[in-house]
Amino acid sequence: MKQPIKYFLLSACFHFACMSLQAQDAWSLQKCVQYALDNNISVKQAEANVQIALLAEKQAKSARLPNVNASSNVGKQFGRTIDPTTNSFVTSGIGYNSMSLNANVSLFSGGQKYHSVLQADWDAKASFADQGKTINNLSLQIASAYLNILLTEEQERSALKRVAQSNEQLKSTLKLIEAGSQPQAERYTIEAQIAREEQSAIVAHNNVEMAYLSLKQLLQLEPDFVLEIQKPEVRIPADVNPDLFDLKAIYEEAIGRQPSVVSAEFRIKSAEEGVKIAKAAYMPSISAFASLSSNFSTQYKDYVYTGNYKQRTTIVGIGGNDVPVVFYDPEVQVRSINYLNQMDRNFGQNVGISLNVPIYQNGRTHLSVERARLNILNAQLTSNQAKQTLKNDIQTAIANVRSAKRQMDAASKSVDANRIAFTNAEKRYALGANSALDFFTAKTNLAISENDLIVAKYDYLFRLKILDFYQGKTLAID
Repeated sequence: MKQPIKYFLLSACFHFACMSLQAQDAWSLQKCVQYALDNNISVKQAEANVQIALLAEKQAKSARLPNVNASSNVGKQFGRTIDPTTNSFVTSGIGYNSMSLNANVSLFSGGQKYHSVLQADWDAKASFADQGKTINNLSLQIASAYLNILLTEEQERSALKRVAQSNEQLKSTLKLIEAGSQPQAERYTIEAQIAREEQSAIVAHNNVEMAYLSLKQLLQLEPDFVLEIQKPEVRIPADVNPDLFDLKAIYEEAIGRQPSVVSAEFRIKSAEEGVKIAKAAYMPSISAFASLSSNFSTQYKDYVYTGNYKQRTTIVGIGGNDVPVVFYDPEVQVRSINYLNQMDRNFGQNVGISLNVPIYQNGRTHLSVERARLNILNAQLTSNQAKQTLKNDIQTAIANVRSAKRQMDAASKSVDANRIAFTNAEKRYALGANSALDFFTAKTNLAISENDLIVAKYDYLFRLKILDFYQGKTLAID
């Protein structure tokens, strides 16, 4: 059992010794955030939503342009059908082809298209703000994970330091036992303490690995990716007094830039345009149209007079007598008309203006207007909720900073007191005035207070970063 622990301690020490050599490959907080923005799925989804909103805006603008469509039909008709070139009934099979080109443009639609463009523009702006909200949330999560790594690594270093100190203490105690100044039982007490501290060091190392895993998951890196973050010197700002933070000032500064509030305001604008779009259905609509068309039929023939007559005699009874009557029928030659000539002859044009006046639509327009007005109300409530949530979050952040500061100050005093107690216990133990149990009790109390101070320090730093975020400052660890 001792050998694996020793190997672990050696590997951990080697890990910390190599940090300076790997500094050029270490990831800063800014690099982590930027990598996440480039690769995180949630951010990519937000970007896709922005692109969808921009396409909707482009489509709304394109709706103001004319519509032009071309069509062509080719087929064979059987039985009693209508010849498309003559509009007469025929009973023989016909091959036909019809072609048309149609265009129409809206001249007036009650402002529906105009307000649709404005609504799409507000929706696009809201999507951009939603993307900013996603980015901000992810940045805060990465900052928290980054600081958690620094916290767990500092706890690991502290745990390894305690193990090394206990091993040195064991060497000193063994010398005292050999000299007869301490009983043999002191050795077992120290070895038991070393085992507990080695276990604490292993737990601390596992916490470091879990902290790195959490950051890798946010960055969406593979678990086996070798990730090393930069180890900046964590300094607590000495010129910051949490009691001076003013809720009103920070809130007024944050409300104009927080994406959740900005997005909600844009949604209100979009809902207002929705009412105007719904009301446009009450108005008449005017559109212009034009079309070109032509037809071809295999039955369409050309009849050409040859200039000759054909004599035909018919007997007619008149007064009981048969009288021959001569008729002269002109000779006509039937010719097929080729495709291009038929298309030229049957070419037609159409142009006009269409007016549509809504009179009664089963109350649908009225309901659409009422629904659009309710959308405004919902958007306003959402905006008010976003503002109230922002105010509550800032108020909570200020309270957390003040609480974290007091907790850090209390932890610092506890460390000072326990360090004095430990120093005293260490001197008494060296003189043989107390037992190893008393010595390690004082040492354990000091270790607990030091760990509490580490946690309190990083908690206070993270709470300050949250307030920096609300004040529009860049997330960075100086």
